Amino acid sequence: MLRLPGSKDVIYLDKYEVVHSRDSELARDRLFSVYGADGFDKGRGNFGIRANYAGMTVVGLGFCCYDSPVSVSFPEANFIRQFFSIQGRASFTTSRGSSPIGAWTPIVPGHSRLQLEFGEDYRQLVLRIDTLALERTMKALAGDASDRRLELSESDPDPSSMALFRRQVFHLAEELETFADQYSPLARAELERNLIVRFLLGHEHNFSDLLRREPRSAGHSVVARIEAFIEANWSRPIDLDEIAGVANVGVRTVFREFARAGKGSPAQFAKRVRLQRAAEFLRSPIDTTTVTGVAFRCGFHNVGRFAADYLRLHGELPSETLKRASSAL
Repeated sequence: MLRLPGSKDVIYLDKYEVVHSRDSELARDRLFSVYGADGFDKGRGNFGIRANYAGMTVVGLGFCCYDSPVSVSFPEANFIRQFFSIQGRASFTTSRGSSPIGAWTPIVPGHSRLQLEFGEDYRQLVLRIDTLALERTMKALAGDASDRRLELSESDPDPSSMALFRRQVFHLAEELETFADQYSPLARAELERNLIVRFLLGHEHNFSDLLRREPRSAGHSVVARIEAFIEANWSRPIDLDEIAGVANVGVRTVFREFARAGKGSPAQFAKRVRLQRAAEFLRSPIDTTTVTGVAFRCGFHNVGRFAADYLRLHGELPSETLKRASSAL
């Protein structure tokens, strides 16, 4: 078994094993075929690797652990990376130069080669997000229909924003490990959308100033039209471009009008609608109905938060609704 220093160490994404071995040739093969590496060299010491990778639609999250020093290189890619060190020392090199991998790194763009140098007993999480998906979401948030491309800053991000975002990344790893094989397509899509929006709001880019500007006003009819659309399409992921198109305004105007109307946001309204649908499913159960199954079917990817939200809206836990409905059958 691969040695992991410390009895309290956590292995992330263990359901998504790519390679767990002391065979450096097998490691090379898996790093090339799964991760897209094009260079690999191991240093001195007893080699050992444990690498896991959970790929969704446009977001991927990986965990890696090396017993001995290792060098890995990657060609240009169509996604950005961000590294989050857990233990040990490592560095990354792009066309802009070399930097250590700390609690988080700046954004590592895909438009240049990447060289990674891992030290002994090193562990990390690495986030990948498709570049075009980031751009589509950003332009929808900004209400920008031009051909301007998203340019992400490679400078050090704001520490307070990144401390929060790091917690979200690690929480995502825990959720994927626990629940991902049970997620509905809706829950998975909402998970990705939430992470991408938080990523864009937490990092600097050439749209940041536009996001900080006050959006133009519209009318309350915007809220009514979007609410009606969400109610009719509650089982689909929230698409920012689509809901803005329904009201013929920019996404930021949509958020402003929802806030002015005391409705929070379209996502919060969608959550209330889905909680209502969840209650309907729990009140009319079949033999295979479970709280977890209903939560995922209705787009919730955290059962604990689903239960807390359900309790606030309906005055009882979802398990109590299901128990009462099942006893009446």
